[in-house]
Order: sequence, then structure tokens, then C-alpha cells
Amino acid sequence: MTDYKTWGKSRSLRLKHFDYKGGGRAYHVIVGTCDGDALFRDGDLNEQVVKSLKKASQIYGYTLIVYCLMPDHLHILIQAKPECKDLTELIGGFKSYTNRIAGRKIWQRGFYEHVLRRDEVLIKVAEYILNNPVRAGLVKRRSEYEWGEVLI
Repeated sequence: MTDYKTWGKSRSLRLKHFDYKGGGRAYHVIVGTCDGDALFRDGDLNEQVVKSLKKASQIYGYTLIVYCLMPDHLHILIQAKPECKDLTELIGGFKSYTNRIAGRKIWQRGFYEHVLRRDEVLIKVAEYILNNPVRAGLVKRRSEYEWGEVLI
């Protein structure tokens, strides 16, 4: 019988033979906290994470469209610019820097990404991301949630 559990195993979630440096591609990325802990309840840490995300997106050649920092994970919608670095470099650099800021490991190993297809509408994905705090019962209206923002 095949064991499908991947916990603790070194297995990439990235698509084989896919160019994660393609300019113009949009991605919905989700990064979870280490052990699923609700680490993002501290305004100071949240502010540093958001600032770092914005800066890393610029440095690595991506347009940050929308983000939502939930207590135990982060959603981002980004689009690659023509001269961007690989998506894994962006996420790895961002996670490494924010771990140093926090003085401890705050992110899980790896991340989940959804490559948006041409027929997927960015606004629908952005709506999904921004409504995450409402679905989680953190607020009644998404405008009440401080850690989500549309940037373009």
C-alpha cells in the first residue's frame, strides 16, 4: 500500500518543468505559520511582515496586488514583471528575512501556489483573499480587517 503522507518528507510541491520566472504570470500564494500557530496577532510583527512583503515583491520583480495576513497564514496575489526572479526565490527571501526580524522561525517549510490561468479573473481571486477574515469569523465585513489590502 502506498503511503501518501508527506509530513517530514522532502518533496517539492512545485510543478516540474514549469518556469516560475515567466513575466506576466499571476500567482495566488499561501504561506502557513510554523506548526500552524496563530502568530500574527501582534500589530508590531504584522506591520514588519507586511512591510517586508511589499519590499521583497519589489526587489524580486513582482507586483503585489493583494495580501491578507491571517493569524496563522498569509495569502498574497502577485504578478511577475518581465525581469522577475523565480517565485521560490521571492518567497524564500521573504520568509528568511521575516524569520530574522522575528528572531525565530515563523513560517512552515514550503508554500502553496496557484498559477492563475488566462481565463481566471484577478478580481475574483482578490475578492476570495480579502474575504478570508470574514469566512474565518474574525470580522463581519472585510473593511473591518486591518491586515488585508489591495495595492493596485
